[in-house]
Order: sequence, then C-alpha cells, then structure tokens
Amino acid sequence: MSKWVICSGTDWFRPSVTSTRQIIFQFRKNGYQVLWVNPIAFKPPSVNSENKVSKNKKVLNKLKTHLKLFKRVEKGFYVFIPFYVPVFNARWNSINARLMKVQMHLVSLLLGIQYKKTILWISGSFTLNPLLKKKFRSKVYQAADLISEFRTNDQQLLKRLRDDEISLSTQVDHLFASSLNIKTKLEALSARPVTLLTHGVDFSHFTGDIEIHPRMARIREKGLPVAGYFGTLSDANDKKAFELLARSGFSVVIIGKVLGDYRMLHNIENIHFMGPVEFSQLPAYGVGFDICLLNWIMADWIRNSYPVKTLEYLAMGKPIVSCRIPVVEQLFGDLVYFADSSEDYPSLAQTALKENTPELVKRRIEAASAHTWQSKFGIIENTIL
Repeated sequence: MSKWVICSGTDWFRPSVTSTRQIIFQFRKNGYQVLWVNPIAFKPPSVNSENKVSKNKKVLNKLKTHLKLFKRVEKGFYVFIPFYVPVFNARWNSINARLMKVQMHLVSLLLGIQYKKTILWISGSFTLNPLLKKKFRSKVYQAADLISEFRTNDQQLLKRLRDDEISLSTQVDHLFASSLNIKTKLEALSARPVTLLTHGVDFSHFTGDIEIHPRMARIREKGLPVAGYFGTLSDANDKKAFELLARSGFSVVIIGKVLGDYRMLHNIENIHFMGPVEFSQLPAYGVGFDICLLNWIMADWIRNSYPVKTLEYLAMGKPIVSCRIPVVEQLFGDLVYFADSSEDYPSLAQTALKENTPELVKRRIEAASAHTWQSKFGIIENTIL
C-alpha cells in the first residue's frame, strides 16, 4: 500500500530548507510518497512592505512561482502550485476555498492518493484548511510560527488570522509547536494539549571536513573577520546591525533571497550580498564565517520563533550573536551572545571573537548533535504513527 503525506509549507522554490521540509524528508526516508502544496497568500503584498520596492519584489517572486504549476521532484515526490484569486475578503476567501477543494481532488485522482490513508501535514499557512472536513489517516498542524501573531498593525487581518488559526488547531488530530512560547499560546487558542517539537539540524551536513567556497575564500583574503547570515531577507531583519558591523571592521556576508528593501546597504564597503545559495552549498559558505548572525527587529513574531539556522550555525561550531529570542536563550543561553539593540552587535561580535576557543567550538557542536532531525522524527512517530 502506498503511504502518502499531503503537506503545505513554505514556497518549495525558495532555496531555504525549512523545518517542515526537513520533516517531510524524514517521512520520505520512512517510505512515504509526498504531495507538497505551495502556500497561497493570506494577505496583500503591501502588508509589511516598507515601500514599493519591497512590495514589487514580493509580487514578482509570487508570479515566478505560480508559473511553475506542477513539478515532479523525483519519483514519489510532487510539488503542486494551486491557482487562487489574490483578493482578500470573505467572499473571495470562500471562492478560493472551493477552488482549493476542486484542485486537490483532481491532483489526488491523478496521483492515486486516497485521503483516508494519507497524513495531512499543515504548516505556515491556511492553504489546506479547506480539506479539514475530509477524513484523513491523521491531520496535523505544525506551528513553526504562530500565524495569528503575524508582524502587522492591521487589526482586521490579525482577527481573521486568529479565527483561521483557531479553526485549524481545533480540527486537526495533533498539534506541534516549535517553541515553548508557541506551545503555550497555541494551547490557549485551541484549549487542547500541544506537543513541543523544537527544530532539528541535518548534523552531518554541517560538520566534518568542509572545504571553503571560493567566493568566501576571496572575501577572507581581505583579512577582516567575517560576520555572516544566511536565510531569506525581509524588512523584519535588523539592517542597521549589518551596517554597524561593516563600519566597525567586519566583512558582512549576507546570503539569501532579498524580499525587503536593502538599497541603503548596497554602497557600504565590506557588505557582500551573495544572493540565494543552495542548501547543499551552505556549509561551504558558513565555514568561512567567524561570527554568525540572528539579527531581527524584535516583535512577537520573532519572540515566538526558533530559527532553524541557530542549530546549523552551532553544528559548524561558530559563535552566534542574536537578538533575544526566548527559545534560543532557554536552550543555548551559555553559547550565544545576545544583543538588545542594533548598536550591541559590533561589540558583542568582537567579544565573541576574543573569547572563542577550541573548547567552545566543541561545546557548540555537541549541543547541536543532540537535536538531529532523526531524533525529532522519533517524537512525531511516537505521537501520530
């Protein structure tokens, strides 16, 4: 019998490998076939865009994705990009929900998926909420972030997101949360128990004898210490921290798709925008970092979060300078330097350089080794399988 997982997560075509994708890889290793459903938007692109540049980047990114329609990643693994009407009100939300049901029915017929024998795994959006009334083998909501605390001042949007998150969390069979903050808040929203499922790391990928990428080697030839960041770049990142590090004697390496407006950093000496890098190549870049960054502007969205890159940085043995993310403090408070403002990053980065020792490198790697994705999948197996 074919075992299937239908999953909604982040945009499959972004180079970032998220927690949801790593979990789905574990399902694949355990013999499951996968239908990955790309997310449909739950807000206009103008929300959280600082200006027209940010908005246009988001629109262009969405258009590029939706032109792909359907992709066979490998035998038994498919990505579906659903059609929807980008109008955000109650009437069109209802129409889009009906469209989603029809499209999913047709794709499931095409692939031979039987809902009753399939796991429905929802994360990051409400794209598959229209299927919640259907009978599945198991229905799961993995809250890697709390969608109802999305970073916006639009109170009407926040109310709608809260209603949708309550609807989702009360209709699934199992709830997982990536941090204690999210667990506590999701339990209050749903009035149900939530299993803590903190993120993991592809440990072997980020450890061992890794050869530095030639692009990083050229930057290191300048002789400056390197402060690096990898991941999608939005207007939520602390851009001032990048600038201050570059002006205080660091080469700042920024890796990832830029969805925000970063024009103010383009002409600053020693800031290097490397663009998106495939996950397979990330360690070759990261090994060239002296300091790793987790720099965001503080908001509830960030306080709830648990960036996957935390463990990837630690697995490489690198010092981290971070904003005060509660779960990072709880798990790795003695291994991470915490900044309370943009101005703190340069001095903390200098301190991290001076205090770095082979013993600290070893401790960071050992801390990451306790959080492999294989061990996290064991929690999932014990809960839902």
